[in-house]
Order: sequence, then C-alpha cells, then structure tokens
Amino acid sequence: MRIIKDLLTLKFYFLICIFCIFVALVFSSFDFHLNSGLAIGTANTGEKVNGTIENNLTDFNFAAAGDFGCSDKAKNTVSNIMKMKPELILLTGDLSYQKNATCWYSTVAPLDTDGKLKVAFGEHDIDENLTKFNDYMKHFNLSKPYYSFDYQNVHFLVMATPKNEIIPYLNGSEQYNFVKNDLKKAHNDKQIDWIIVDTFRPLYSSNTTHPGLDKLQDIYHPLFEKYGVDIVIQGHNHNYQRTFPLAYNSTKAYTPIITDRHTRDYDKNPKGQIFITVGTGGEDLYNITGKAPYIITQFLRHGFLNVDVTNNGLNLTSTFYENRDLTDKDHFSFVKSRKLQ
Repeated sequence: MRIIKDLLTLKFYFLICIFCIFVALVFSSFDFHLNSGLAIGTANTGEKVNGTIENNLTDFNFAAAGDFGCSDKAKNTVSNIMKMKPELILLTGDLSYQKNATCWYSTVAPLDTDGKLKVAFGEHDIDENLTKFNDYMKHFNLSKPYYSFDYQNVHFLVMATPKNEIIPYLNGSEQYNFVKNDLKKAHNDKQIDWIIVDTFRPLYSSNTTHPGLDKLQDIYHPLFEKYGVDIVIQGHNHNYQRTFPLAYNSTKAYTPIITDRHTRDYDKNPKGQIFITVGTGGEDLYNITGKAPYIITQFLRHGFLNVDVTNNGLNLTSTFYENRDLTDKDHFSFVKSRKLQ
C-alpha cells in the first residue's frame, strides 16, 4: 500500500514539473514577441539586430500605366505586363473611353485577378450620371475613390483627381485630409521604407496636351516632401516623362527645385520626389513640344512601367518597357537604408 502511495506522490511531482516547464516556455515565447517589435501573425518576419529589425522580405514587382482604352495597343500592353508577372498593377486613370466599361473589363481581364489591379480614376471614368463610375466602384469593391494600402515595406497611396467638382481634392477637402493623415502615418511607420503615389492629373509636365496643374503643385507637393514620398506616378498625358528628384518651389511652383542631378542611380536616401508620367497604356499618344528643364527624359511610346523591389526591400529599380519587343526604353534605381527602429 505504501509503495502505491509513493508512486502516486512521484507521479504528482512529475506532473507539477511538466506544468512548470510548459509555463516557462509560454512566457519566454511571449517575451520574445513583445521585444521583437513584430506582431504575431504579421506578413513580415524578422529578428532584432543591434536595436533594429532586419526584415526578411521577398523580392516582388509591380507594374503601372494609364489611359488604356480597348484597342489592340491596350491589349498588347496587358499581354506584356502579364509576362513580367507583377504582384500588383497600378492604373493612373482614364480606363475606358466608351460609355460603359464592358470592353475595358474584357481587355484587362488577365490582370484583374486576386485583387491585383489598383485603379485611380480619370476624367473619362466620371460620366455625367456617374453610372460608369459607380460600376467601377462596385467592381473594385471601393468605398471611396481614394485609398491606400501596404505591400511588404511599400506604402501605396491612390488619389482621385479627375474632377474637383465631383471628387473634391483641393485644400481642406475630405480627400486632402485623408492624404495628409495617411502620408503622416506611413512616414512614421518604421516598417515602411518606400511611399508611392498614384494620381491621374500630372503635377509636373513638359509642354503637351495637359500641363502640370499648379493647384496640385501648391497643395500636394509640400505634403509629399514633408512625409518622404519617393515616386509619384501620374497619367492623363499620353506619353512618357520622368523628372529629376524635385523639391517644391514656393516662389515659382511651376519651376520645381532639382535636388539631385544624377539621371540613373540614387542612393543614401536621396531628397526630392521623382514624377513619372506613364499615360502609355493604349490610347493615341500626345505630341510633346519642348522639354521642361526638370525633365530627364520624355518620349512617345506605348508600354508600361515595371518596378522591382529587391535586396530585402531596400533596392527599387524602375524600368519602362516599350511594347515593341519589350525594349528597355528608360530605367533608374534607388538604394535606401532601413529606418532606425
């Protein structure tokens, strides 16, 4: 009887020991997740090294273009984008030039899967009775025509600048307040290294069909500058243009200040924003007369922008591919250092 009692006592102490070990492991794991700076279940994984988080990010790419329509040229652009296998596609607006979006949906169908297609709205997307616009809003499951999202360490802001009287974007508007608060939040987020803006109306442009809009320059470029926007992708003009990195000029907004004269490679977290016009999706191209002093390169070609984010999210390489033979018509690259945690 005594032997049985001793065995039961030993079993009891054994179970107590197992329970204590289990509790120690749980609290150790909890402490690790608190100190790592990462929430459990986030997409980014990492470890803390010398007080900073080293993210283990996979390489990815996104594409961008605008002013598509439904022509064979637009279909060619879609086909070539597919060859690059992007995780995201940004469209700068003027999606369909017809009364409804049926043909356009058919044209971009290969891209319109798994929520990859992110659209901004242009003038041709805002019809008189808003039927086509509301169709787009429903199709893309949007509650507002302006919005933002993150993909790994890149923050994307999609603005809506087609018609101020329909979707207000001037100072003090609901959209302005959204943009300001959104950029501030992204700028302060230690996990975000890049900020990309997608907008229909160009802020800066050489002399072509649609000039850069001075109201947008005055209202939004100071915000882009303050909160560290890297690239602004814009449409409306059916051509390709790329600027130097630019700072806002409060004295002459139409003559922005060039902050870096390099034309291809930018490193050490360069100042200023690069503005890229890429209304090259498929509609007839617009002639350019003259070249603005802040423009590096400009040309008339159909094609798209492909942006690769590599090297643990710290390298960004932008390439414009002409539809004809997928020719590399223009490219540049950024190198950044990670934000201090």
